[in-house]
Amino acid sequence: MNSNQKVMVIATTDNMIWQFLLPHIKHLQDAGHTVECVCAKTGFWFDELQSKYGLIVHEINFNRNPISIKNFKGYKKLIKLQKHKQYDLIYCQQPVGGLMGRLIARKFKLPCIYTAHGFHFYKGCSFASKIIYKSIEKFLARFTTVLVTMNEEDYNASLDWKAKKKYKINGIGIDLSKYTPNVNLDKNAFKKELDLGENDFLVTSIGELNKNKNTFRLLEVIKSIDNPKIKYIICGQGPLKREYEEYITAHKLEDRVKMLGFRTDIQSILSVSDIYIMPSYREGLSRSMMEAMCQGLPVVASNIRGNIDLIGNNEGGILCSVDNNEEYKKAIISLFENENLRKEIAKRNKKFIKNYDLQVVLKQLEDAYKGL
Repeated sequence: MNSNQKVMVIATTDNMIWQFLLPHIKHLQDAGHTVECVCAKTGFWFDELQSKYGLIVHEINFNRNPISIKNFKGYKKLIKLQKHKQYDLIYCQQPVGGLMGRLIARKFKLPCIYTAHGFHFYKGCSFASKIIYKSIEKFLARFTTVLVTMNEEDYNASLDWKAKKKYKINGIGIDLSKYTPNVNLDKNAFKKELDLGENDFLVTSIGELNKNKNTFRLLEVIKSIDNPKIKYIICGQGPLKREYEEYITAHKLEDRVKMLGFRTDIQSILSVSDIYIMPSYREGLSRSMMEAMCQGLPVVASNIRGNIDLIGNNEGGILCSVDNNEEYKKAIISLFENENLRKEIAKRNKKFIKNYDLQVVLKQLEDAYKGL
């Protein structure tokens, strides 16, 4: 990739850029490129991208629904922005960001990098979703200079598409230097802050409270486990928050389930956890799961793409059928009862996750950019 390129980063939401793309943007800037961002404003992330990280961010309120009228209006705004700014390269993320970015690349005949964080068609999705989303992605690949995927299933699905280059990278990358053990953390005191006991066995999940993350079923699973020492911690917020709260109250689970909302101390929470759990219907390659693996946590996860890439054949934890409460229950109890198994998995995960270090991923991206 030639130096001094003017790059437009397009994401559907500000949270995507704030949470995942900052190291990638800095890497492009360090290489001499000018980077500006385009996204919807959904929270504090938008202002912080500008005030804390000094980025130029253009607000276009995309909607996650590809056929929303907001996206047609957003496309017109992108056309005006491109005519005014004259970007040399489009770097787009997420389904709607990817759609907008590649349409702009087609109109202005620009090179385009598209990072798929998990196609919206996948093994187990509805037939209609598979036909619609796969057809869209296959069509848009024609206007994609570099198509970047993050798991084996997505990469294989894209092999016969007409993107000029196709790469699989090891996720978005995590800075392993930030996940060294916090020797100053008083774990018992921190547990007390969370209204938990010293001997509680903590099962933790991180993510938006929505249907795709599928964590609502874990309330049912915890309810079915006859062991008051096993507690469930939920970090995240989202549209189903009230349903979670109502279920917890109705089934008197206040002592066993802790809803912590949005947290900035995830590393500390993972440090006092015993298991990480992720029953999602759809993932690309979960960063939160990788963060848990950095801490040596065994993972209980749905048997889907992305999770399979990280967990392997149950080497990094236990894979379960996505809708099978009994399998999740057995997996939690099995890990609770077997400390040696937890220690064995911890060693494997800490070693394995080195393949997903940020520096490894940035090198993979450099290889993908060559020739642009």
